[in-house]
Amino acid sequence: MIREFFLDDIPGIPFKLFGIVHFLCIIVTIIGIFFVYINRNRIYNLPYNIKKRIKLIIVFTMFINMKLYYIPLMIYGRYDGHVHLPLHFCFISGYLFMYALFFNKPKLYKIIYFFAYIGPIPAILWPDPGMNSSFDSFLFYQFFISHHFFLVSNLFIFYTQNWNFRLKDMFKSFMVAQVIFAVMSIFNAIFDTNYIMSKELPHHIIELFPFLENIKHPVIILELTAIAIIIIACIPIYLRNKEKKENTSLQYAESLL
Repeated sequence: MIREFFLDDIPGIPFKLFGIVHFLCIIVTIIGIFFVYINRNRIYNLPYNIKKRIKLIIVFTMFINMKLYYIPLMIYGRYDGHVHLPLHFCFISGYLFMYALFFNKPKLYKIIYFFAYIGPIPAILWPDPGMNSSFDSFLFYQFFISHHFFLVSNLFIFYTQNWNFRLKDMFKSFMVAQVIFAVMSIFNAIFDTNYIMSKELPHHIIELFPFLENIKHPVIILELTAIAIIIIACIPIYLRNKEKKENTSLQYAESLL
């Protein structure tokens, strides 16, 4: 029973692309984002110790989630370096996110902030069809934590701090992503892997969007997708900067009275 829970050899409660469970996960994530946003001021005003504890809970939840993903694969002889190394963009982003939070690295977080959108959003919308089961499989929870939980947690951390994001932070994040992609492309060429989809797009994406098959270089799709998602990631930054300006103007006006 434990083996089946971690390996999911026999499909149980189904997880299907655009099925009920898939839409439920998306809805829960949207609710989480909305809840964080409407409580953004309360989140910012939380006591430092509370913020620190929540931050550590996020880090340890994501870290333990990854360990519980890999260790059973090794124990049961299913670990495959061509697939299971932590070199997918979401996993790389997740570990960097954990590092930035645990060691309090604002400069690194400003880069990973955008990564937390670039990796999870496509995976949330078009998850890997290899995940056959949902609530009765650990792989479902692993996927949910690595993507949905990661996305919402990133927004929560964004509102806990008063870090100023500038245009250069966005460009820096984009350039670091290019370096990661280039390194993984070399790795894939040497070891015949396809991490971060540098060699080809997943088959289920081609089935959903057949016209993409005519594009011989997947990097074009990945770059355009990344740019679009970075723009989405800028929305919370824009809204918060707008609020800051409005509050500053209001305080200045009140000081004149």
